[in-house]
Amino acid sequence: MPPLRNVPHSVRLQHSSKADQVADTLRRMVLSRELEPGRRVTQAELADMLGVSTMPVREALLRLVAEGFVDALTSRSFTVADSTRERIQDIYWTHGMLISEMTARAWDQRDESLLTTLKVLHSDFLVGLRRRSGEQMLEANLAVYNALETAARSPGLAFMLRTTLRYFPDFSASVPGYTDIGTNWHAGLIDEFTNGTREGARQVTMDAVRAATDFVMRSFWGFDVVSGPPA
Repeated sequence: MPPLRNVPHSVRLQHSSKADQVADTLRRMVLSRELEPGRRVTQAELADMLGVSTMPVREALLRLVAEGFVDALTSRSFTVADSTRERIQDIYWTHGMLISEMTARAWDQRDESLLTTLKVLHSDFLVGLRRRSGEQMLEANLAVYNALETAARSPGLAFMLRTTLRYFPDFSASVPGYTDIGTNWHAGLIDEFTNGTREGARQVTMDAVRAATDFVMRSFWGFDVVSGPPA
């Protein structure tokens, strides 16, 4: 079995990083199959790869155990769960249901201020795309979520949505074509919030989530996504 790929020093986590940063990194590696189902890893191995101590690694791994992506073994080792693919599909389907409903509720409360905000954020996203700045694109995309949450006035729905958002890691800087999904979503939202319908806005968002899900699953897992959660 080949060793884990080293993370470049430029993106290594610092020793002061919190466990959630480690969890985000390991979660991304599971989603992109850098850590494949059945792969056994140790705390020490991952700590060395990320340039951190074993303490935040252990806490991060336990979080992934609770999320169903990792199974705990003996001797401080873990394996990536064999059910990871199905788990991801379930979460992405749930995310689509939540964000499409959030979008519909935001459409009900739409006004010129919201429309202006969406246009500005779309412009910021495109600037980041031209600059090949994954960070700027990520910030703009998250700001779109925030704008929809604020307009929808549904804190409970927003809380559940943010729980699923962690499973959509930022691949924008490294995977060609993924940014097109965000570009099309923002443009579609602006059209529907300007002259469209509530159901049109909901559908634009659902289509974007399905496209993102299909992209991730085909690119990294080699299979097409069905319309709902796996049986």
